[in-house]
Amino acid sequence: MGKTTIKMTAEQETENPIFIEGLAGVGHIGRNTVSFVAESMEARKIGEIHSHHFPPYAIVSDEKTINTIKNDIYEIKREDQQDIVFLEGNAQANNPEGHHEVTDKVMDLVETVGATELVTVGGYGTGDVVEEPEVMGVTTEEDLQDKYGEYDITFDHDVDQVVGVSGLLLGLAQERGYEGICILGETPGFLLSDPKSTEEVIKVVQSIIDADLDYTGLDEKVEESQEILKKIRNLKKKQGQGKGQNQDGKGQAPDLGYIG
Repeated sequence: MGKTTIKMTAEQETENPIFIEGLAGVGHIGRNTVSFVAESMEARKIGEIHSHHFPPYAIVSDEKTINTIKNDIYEIKREDQQDIVFLEGNAQANNPEGHHEVTDKVMDLVETVGATELVTVGGYGTGDVVEEPEVMGVTTEEDLQDKYGEYDITFDHDVDQVVGVSGLLLGLAQERGYEGICILGETPGFLLSDPKSTEEVIKVVQSIIDADLDYTGLDEKVEESQEILKKIRNLKKKQGQGKGQNQDGKGQAPDLGYIG
């Protein structure tokens, strides 16, 4: 018996939508991007994904009420543009078996809603300060890179693996005959949330779906994060003068090349 279930709470109204996934991961870029876009476009919630593979805790809201860990499904129907279905959530599975089971269920959802294109969103941790984050891409087919290259996405990068739902979903999509792209925001990896990288990814997603978004609230978070990065950079310089130096005198950063 499966441990992962999809609960639809409203009837789907979209037709042939683009499916956009973003869950919690490095820098929370995926989750924050999709959450921001869905909220800005006033998307309508139509379902939830629950799984025994999600972390064993509940989240306490500002009102001091309990919310279980889940992934939320939203949709937005548009008259003159392609409809959209969003998947966003504050957690992924906490074990390999769970990742595969949850992702397989998400792919079933993709087929159920009749999606024609997939966009998954994640973060790529570099282990060092990133002042001007790039947005990198990985596609199911090489010829798609010409299409997505128009949206300020670089395919000239060293990414060699995509961990978590953002990668597995694209892989399963390819196996089932779907086309799509994984969009990766470059991030230090040691920030709980990286609004600067998130902003760059949002701009790309905005271009792909041709939407008009208000960045006012996000801009304030970006400024705050840049101050944090400055402090981290100064701290790393000081640490580089100590035992963390390598042969050329530069501090070594941990390998945080993880995507999620």
